[in-house]
Amino acid sequence: MKRLTAYTLIVFLSIGFTACTEKSEQKTQQAQEEVEETIKSAQKEVNVQKERFINAVDEQLVKMEEEMDELKQKINESTGEQKSDLQKQWESLNDQKEELENDLDELRAKADKNWYDLKENIDDQLDGLKDSFNSLKEDLGIDS
Repeated sequence: MKRLTAYTLIVFLSIGFTACTEKSEQKTQQAQEEVEETIKSAQKEVNVQKERFINAVDEQLVKMEEEMDELKQKINESTGEQKSDLQKQWESLNDQKEELENDLDELRAKADKNWYDLKENIDDQLDGLKDSFNSLKEDLGIDS
């Protein structure tokens, strides 16, 4: 009788342990699925932020290019040494713009997790480009 009670007790403990293990596995699986969903959601948000940033820079560059065409016309109307100095400024400005466009293309191709480093560089380049652009406009006597 004692053996039967002992066997019964062992069977019940085994069943209880198995049920606990299955619940733990279910909870672990559920937690893992939640983590994967969170990661996917974060990746989507990074993609959205990256695209917004790229679009904003593109818009600024398009506007600046239109104004650069106008500046080039004014420079061509200038004469003498002033024209030469203004042309050098415009060429430097154009070089800065092209470098920024190249880095923006690199950003488009860059893996999403690494885009923040390049974003900071592009922000700095854009600020420098705007400063050079405003300086050239000022030298041409155009209000910013």
